Amino acid sequence: MNFVKLILFVSPICGLLANLKLPAGSCVSKIVNGKLVQVGDCEVKSRYYFHQKDDGSDIVRLIKKSRDEKERAENKCDVTYKTKCFRAVVYGTDNVTFNDAEPICKSMNNGKPANIYDLALYQMLLPYLRSMIPAGLSYIRVWTGMEYKNNQLLLSSGGPITIATEVWRPTHPRTDASRTNVGISANKDPENEHQEMFNYSPSWFINGYLCEI
Repeated sequence: MNFVKLILFVSPICGLLANLKLPAGSCVSKIVNGKLVQVGDCEVKSRYYFHQKDDGSDIVRLIKKSRDEKERAENKCDVTYKTKCFRAVVYGTDNVTFNDAEPICKSMNNGKPANIYDLALYQMLLPYLRSMIPAGLSYIRVWTGMEYKNNQLLLSSGGPITIATEVWRPTHPRTDASRTNVGISANKDPENEHQEMFNYSPSWFINGYLCEI
């Protein structure tokens, strides 16, 4: 008897929901043929929504969608130059050594600390790096993957490269044997003279790093 009463009680509610006229933009969940579904403007408003299929394909699709979105975020290009992809990670304090940069760049689709291949790329990166300067700072310094050893600028692969001398900070590159790693400084004021490359010891702490993905 109690079961019959329950059915009689639930049936009018389901009927009311089925006939309910929803305001524009509304999303309501209800039971239809024993399945939980959503009606109204649900596809846009709801992060997770149900369909009448119960074969598990919707769950698989949602998992794949979440994984694809994560991969797109990790592999996002902030600067593209000659098919190469660059992305900077910047902090508001000097807390990153060169050795910190390597594993984090690698986590970005097996990326690496970036090379600066020529003057054109360097000039393209400066305004991007300025846009990354955190509030309260007037400039940032980021690691690249390049090295300076035995009076020679080297790519991360170890191959030699030359770049316009005007990109270097005055008195840089330094010839100290410990100053093996190269970075870029970008000032919030594009007219400021301190937009430059430098070479520091890899254990020095600076604001971030530039990755090549």
